[in-house]
Amino acid sequence: MRMKKSKKIALCAILSAFGVLALFLGAVLDVLSMTMVAVASLFVVVVMIEIGHPYPWLIWGVTSALSMILLPNKLPAILYLLFGGIYPILKEYFERMHPVVCWIFKLSMINTALLAVVVATKYIFYLNDSSFDFTLPFLAMGNVALILYDIALSKLILLYIVKMRRHMGLKNYFEN
Repeated sequence: MRMKKSKKIALCAILSAFGVLALFLGAVLDVLSMTMVAVASLFVVVVMIEIGHPYPWLIWGVTSALSMILLPNKLPAILYLLFGGIYPILKEYFERMHPVVCWIFKLSMINTALLAVVVATKYIFYLNDSSFDFTLPFLAMGNVALILYDIALSKLILLYIVKMRRHMGLKNYFEN
């Protein structure tokens, strides 16, 4: 029983390190900041599929905390903390509901996260980036980005379950 728990913790630690590394690349290369947030969120998805709860919350918390401490540019860390890392976890809960209610929650979440990003970047971390204002075009782009991200994430989850999981050898690794 103890070995099983240590395997789970080790996988979470490794994937958290990969998440921080991805966010670091996004912080260093500004053009990749949002892309690397999406990549780091895929590590949360792997933990959700292979291990289950409460470990995705652990990887989100550790990756968020370390990236807030270590990254030179805090924008990818803020995006991961407020949206990218937590969205795959909440997506599972939202999709158990009626599709209309599901999308209301998803869109409410992105709009709340966008407001939090604006407040965090402008008033807490004082990042002087004029592209983050709580305006209608900014909200519209955020909502469109969420819809595209949600569709892409669903397809990547399906790809992982159907094809990649078998090749990675993790399918039965945590059942012993």
